[in-house]
Amino acid sequence: MALALGSVLSSCTKENGPGTGGLTGGESTFNVTLNAGSFAGTPVNGGEMDPTDTKVIPAAGMHEDDMANIWVIQFDAGGACVRSRYYASYNPQNFPVTLSNGTSQTVAFVANTFDATLFQDYAGTWSAFLALAKNAAEGTLHTGADASARYLLISGIYKGDITAAGLPTAVQMKRAVAKAKFTWSLSLPSGESFAAKSLQICNAASKQAYLEPSDAVYPAAGANFAAYTATANPAAGTYTWYLAENMRGTGTGSTSFDKTELTAPAGQGQYCTYIDLQGEYTFKDGNKATLSYKFYLGADVISDYNIRRNNIYDMTVRITGANAADTRISMTSASGAWGVDTDNPGSITGGVTFN
Repeated sequence: MALALGSVLSSCTKENGPGTGGLTGGESTFNVTLNAGSFAGTPVNGGEMDPTDTKVIPAAGMHEDDMANIWVIQFDAGGACVRSRYYASYNPQNFPVTLSNGTSQTVAFVANTFDATLFQDYAGTWSAFLALAKNAAEGTLHTGADASARYLLISGIYKGDITAAGLPTAVQMKRAVAKAKFTWSLSLPSGESFAAKSLQICNAASKQAYLEPSDAVYPAAGANFAAYTATANPAAGTYTWYLAENMRGTGTGSTSFDKTELTAPAGQGQYCTYIDLQGEYTFKDGNKATLSYKFYLGADVISDYNIRRNNIYDMTVRITGANAADTRISMTSASGAWGVDTDNPGSITGGVTFN
């Protein structure tokens, strides 16, 4: 039975003929299954943003797990583009796609661009397509014009033969962003206090690849990083951000106390993403100090500085004092003695958990 094609707004087909680039002649139309799942780790509130968060960027309307439209771009065995087509709608139960028959083909699926001309008449090679990236400045990581219906870029790759039998397995899709969730609270010695003045994501990657990069370090050092807008006078609670992937490698730290710019991978410290919580600390004697607590994101609390797409980085911090031995803390002005930090990494209240 012939399958009816979905809504197609733009396409480019370049048939090179049998024997060229692994093409065997003709084309086939069949249903394709795209498996997006949810963010890696334990989903928050069924995979959507937890509404109890103190602050979420964006505040509402995010469809983390949904795909509204799909670009399908096929490359032959030699890396030449033979098809690029935009499907303006997507039905996960019925998504018929037309591809050129061939062996050792590569097909890229890029969801939620909301742009029918983005890859129209694409003439580049597979390696060039893999390197494509877009601006990832704060506020640009979601797509869709309607504030009540925002989406994330989601993409995946199929490599193999194309025949009338269809693809042998579902295409595994990944969100082109990570999600950082930061929960902080206070448990200070009697007579001491901390008044938070600013909470900010720093060194966020401002370049977002459409497909998962193959580079061990991504993006390149230079002007590809920026801070997000700071939250003024942040109340204790949970804050959540979307981030483009920022893979910097593994550092040399041995404890959570010394996971800093100085123990980051060589030459990468100034490009590693961290959360900066600043405020005024008051000691028992009434003296005050302006403090900055810096928490670097990654797959662990000690030495990993990689932020990978489709992952949740869930950090819980309990501030229990101002400890001079904790190199995550910097004092910019002080007139009193240091307090004592009883932070216990790994505990429920004071540890850091990454999923």
